[in-house]
Amino acid sequence: MKPKAGGDGKYPVDRTSAVSGEKLMRTIMADNKLELYGTYGKVMNCGGGGSCGTCIVEVVEGKELLNERTNTEVKYLKKKPESWRLACQTIVGNKENSGKVVIQRLPQWKK
Repeated sequence: MKPKAGGDGKYPVDRTSAVSGEKLMRTIMADNKLELYGTYGKVMNCGGGGSCGTCIVEVVEGKELLNERTNTEVKYLKKKPESWRLACQTIVGNKENSGKVVIQRLPQWKK
């Protein structure tokens, strides 16, 4: 089901914080019960193996707190904007830095 914008045209925002130090974005979202998948992805996701491409998110802020794109992401996202990542391949944070990462779930639905 496609997310619905409010009367002001903005989409609802979910917030969570994670004291990470190298956790996968998919794990952080699951631990905090934040929905990652659209209807198709709920049924057809690969369970975090990086073989389906259904966990796409767009990084709005905090790119510097994430690992570089993996080879799997390069394969699945080669024609997508650089800000798009696979949550199952994206590591959030490390022990040397901290800050805020803001993502847009299901960016492909904005098109």
